[in-house]
Amino acid sequence: MKRITLLFVFLFLFMGITIAQQKKYVSYTVKKGETVKSIAKAYNITSRDLLQLNPDISRNLEPNTVIIVPNMNYGEEDTKVQEVKLTQSNQKRYEVLPKDTSYGISKKFGITMEELIAANPQIADGLKPGMDLIIPEPAVIVKPYDTVAYEFHIVVKDDTLYNLSNRFNITQAELIRLNPSLKDGLKIGLELVVPKAGNNMELLNYEIHTVIKDDTLYNLSNRYQVSQAELLRLNPELSNGLKLGMTLKIKPIKNGKNEIGIANEVQYAANKGGFNENFNFSREINLVMLLPYNINKSADSTRNENFGKSNSLLNIVTDFHLGATMAIDSLRNRGLNVKVKFIDSENSTYRLQTIINRNDLKNADVVIGPLYFDNAVWLSKHIEAPVVVPFYSKNQSANSANNLVKAAPEDELLQSELLRYLEKNYNGENIVVINDEKSESQTKLWQIVNRLKMFKNLKNISVVKSESGYISVGKFSDKLTKTANNWVILVSNEMVTTASAVNSLKSLADNFAITLIALDKGNNFNSVDNNLLGQLNFMYPSIDFSNFDDAVVNNFYKTYQNKNYAIPSKYALKGFDITYDVLARIATMSSLEDGLKAGKSSRLSTLFSYDRNLLGSFENHGVFIIQYNRSLTPTILE
Repeated sequence: MKRITLLFVFLFLFMGITIAQQKKYVSYTVKKGETVKSIAKAYNITSRDLLQLNPDISRNLEPNTVIIVPNMNYGEEDTKVQEVKLTQSNQKRYEVLPKDTSYGISKKFGITMEELIAANPQIADGLKPGMDLIIPEPAVIVKPYDTVAYEFHIVVKDDTLYNLSNRFNITQAELIRLNPSLKDGLKIGLELVVPKAGNNMELLNYEIHTVIKDDTLYNLSNRYQVSQAELLRLNPELSNGLKLGMTLKIKPIKNGKNEIGIANEVQYAANKGGFNENFNFSREINLVMLLPYNINKSADSTRNENFGKSNSLLNIVTDFHLGATMAIDSLRNRGLNVKVKFIDSENSTYRLQTIINRNDLKNADVVIGPLYFDNAVWLSKHIEAPVVVPFYSKNQSANSANNLVKAAPEDELLQSELLRYLEKNYNGENIVVINDEKSESQTKLWQIVNRLKMFKNLKNISVVKSESGYISVGKFSDKLTKTANNWVILVSNEMVTTASAVNSLKSLADNFAITLIALDKGNNFNSVDNNLLGQLNFMYPSIDFSNFDDAVVNNFYKTYQNKNYAIPSKYALKGFDITYDVLARIATMSSLEDGLKAGKSSRLSTLFSYDRNLLGSFENHGVFIIQYNRSLTPTILE
């Protein structure tokens, strides 16, 4: 009977250990002297990854803080644990000392952290002084790298072999040799062995930039205040053109620091609208950031139609959070007294009710979030504080509440604001409307044409349609005139029609005054060279625009990159802009409601122009009208 009892106990413990090993994340108690960097290094992740997992912590960790860390044993097969147990008779033992870490012990005995944790599953929840650890022999198969020359990189969205090889200054063949699993393809979350940055001393001596969409030599030279000739000299590969993911040397770093530096943080969001900041520094502002952090329930592959198919919810939340915290820090540096709570909203009204019941929102001057629009509407009907919804939802026009603030303009506003601008500035231009032959675009075509016909003193308007996606030069030349400016308006999101129209118009640009106008700059322009758009004086409306020639925008990018080791995404910019603007309006006026009525404001990438709709909500009507010129310098027309 005793044997049966012992057998059940053994099986229970074994199952408990196995289940614990399959948790993707585990808790860890911070010890005195440990930092974000040291803990991240111990778990083979970056500091940014650790902060993503723990959005409520700061970089200055307090001892005994409980945080979330990756389970180093996650996903391992049971057979691996068994293999370790089979050789335990030859293994050493070690008693944990007060200042020991898993990383330090594994390095002391020349084994990996995975081997140490596999042999001692109890340390997955943290080391404790006095623990008796089994020290396994190193695995027979030795990984083809050493910790002095190499480090780990965790694959994230948009990583490719091309940009990884450029970023870490290694050939693709060598990258695959170090990481044989790459033969099966690059997968998000894959842990790769890459050369340490310190091994490329040449790059360490330069400020570097990774090429992103819409980068040009012109805007890079303006952004970094360096000539195009110098960029070509430092990066000879640019003679073949810019390519996404390229790592460029920009300028030498002096005395180990970037020449520009970030020691003196300027007022990031210099206001360029009608709203005048006049802060009441004696006032305390209570902000609640209510975001779906839910780390334990959302894998990085989580998708939601509200946020786009190509973005993980975790990335969006993290980037928005990082941008928001920079706005808060910026305003605090200016002397504003901001108290902030970061609360996990999950995607649940039950969770929101729990938060309300705990009185977490009782003294809030404003709540930013939840990100899910339906949850934000529900919350606005159950609390008195203003609720700011950061992102657009197709449901937002049908839902309102007096304390609901919609920070993202309606999609239809792009078209109506563009047509309003054109009507206001019409001066006898010849109008040509381009359309494809698809039936679904015909309704919009005639809506646009009928609206254009309402322009006062309209001279001429004509329509050109593509055939099988293509439009000949002759079709355009028959409709254009040399006696007036020609507004060519594209009413199509079809890629072939767009590319064909641009190419045909480009060949006529020397003989006719042409302005190409689009209802938005969508995916149909992805394959179109910006240089061609510049030659056609391209004009379009947008809810987002960052002027990289602006010193304030440049400073934000550099500060963000230095703090977070990444280029800010559009969600990081939104996090900054919305948070800064809301707090600035409260600090200037007696309430957010009064602040929203106080005029337009233009921040890093967002224009805010609020009006209260008939149903009571405040809606942002801020839309940029942007135009390129031949030097590809974008101008905000309005």
